[in-house]
Amino acid sequence: MKQIWNTYKSSILLLGSMVVGGVIGFFWGEGAAVLQPVADTFLNLLYCCVVPLIFCSLTAAIAKMTDLSKLRKILFIFLAGTIITGIIASLFMAVPCLFIDPANANIDFSSEVGDMTSSMNFLGMFTVNDFPLLFSRNNLMALIVFTVIFSIAIIMAGEKGKPIVATMDCMTKVVVKVIGIVMKIAPLGLGCYFAILIGKYGSEVVGPLGKAIVMYLVVIFVYFLVSQTVEAYIGAGMEGVRRWWKTAVPPTLTALGTCSSAATLPMNMIQAKEIGIPNEIADLAIPLGANLHKDGACIIQIIKIAFLCSVFGVPYATPRNIVLSIVIAVIASVVMGGIPAGGYVAEIFIISAFGFPTVSIPIMVLIGTITDAPATAVNVTGDTGLAMIIARFVEGKDWMKKSDEVKTACKAEK
Repeated sequence: MKQIWNTYKSSILLLGSMVVGGVIGFFWGEGAAVLQPVADTFLNLLYCCVVPLIFCSLTAAIAKMTDLSKLRKILFIFLAGTIITGIIASLFMAVPCLFIDPANANIDFSSEVGDMTSSMNFLGMFTVNDFPLLFSRNNLMALIVFTVIFSIAIIMAGEKGKPIVATMDCMTKVVVKVIGIVMKIAPLGLGCYFAILIGKYGSEVVGPLGKAIVMYLVVIFVYFLVSQTVEAYIGAGMEGVRRWWKTAVPPTLTALGTCSSAATLPMNMIQAKEIGIPNEIADLAIPLGANLHKDGACIIQIIKIAFLCSVFGVPYATPRNIVLSIVIAVIASVVMGGIPAGGYVAEIFIISAFGFPTVSIPIMVLIGTITDAPATAVNVTGDTGLAMIIARFVEGKDWMKKSDEVKTACKAEK
């Protein structure tokens, strides 16, 4: 029993805090919002770790590569995996919508919606116009692009670039230690966040959107179980499945509590190290995945489209509408995380493609808000699974065994 507690102590504490927070939020209602300062303190500390973690770890990982063809292979497999899993996730939601009508009540579209200003300049997500802007969590894609270029320049510099690589490697280890310190208050922060979420949106689940939300929750839970198990199995067989699920609780609960891929990124990176994913793969694929690999978002877009088709009397179960909804879901989920106010890009795509009136925007925003927590959990946890698949194709089927041997050798040297 003591061994179980020592192994899963952090996961048990996080899970317990989420349960307690949910109960408090359920009975306290919207009054739980007074806990926001405590929750924000934890989240802000995590946000402060994201940029240095990406810049230092990604620089060190890429700059250590002597073969740039390996970098190209990693990026190609990542993009292919993102598109393929996005399509599969969309089908997981589209198939039930063919047989079950997600709408069961008249919806009031009179709700106000906030500022919908959103840039449609998709290429703009890859750059910024001033160097300091790179070091903002709102411009993570631009930071990743700059870091890749910077790392390649270090490789080209030869011997003169090696001190920079060593510095970045040491900085990565320090940032990971900082994250460990921040996570000491994770149970308190996540408990407060979950109390606020349940207190604010709990009643919506049993309201007019209840049927659609229940459908969504069932589908995304099944997809979570199936997709993560299959990806881990493809990546490293049954041992990969065992390690993935053993280390999955902290990032999953962090995503559920914060509804933020950026805030969960440090936990994802730690999970990747615990699994044994090579640094040059994990430090590239996981930050990219936080911005581009969003299977949970694909599922949200499908339920939005099917719901509105039902409300406005548009037949969803036609080849054109099914294919169109999947294409929109995949495209919107990829771009929405990388551009300012990107969440509204999905609404714009849906309205333009299906001809829904603009008054449907508030209900889409509401659906997105209520379903954000589980979607974020699927988004971020899928990144480590995809990284395991990349490791399988780049390093070979014995990559996990090789990683274990390296760890053992390092411990022996110490």
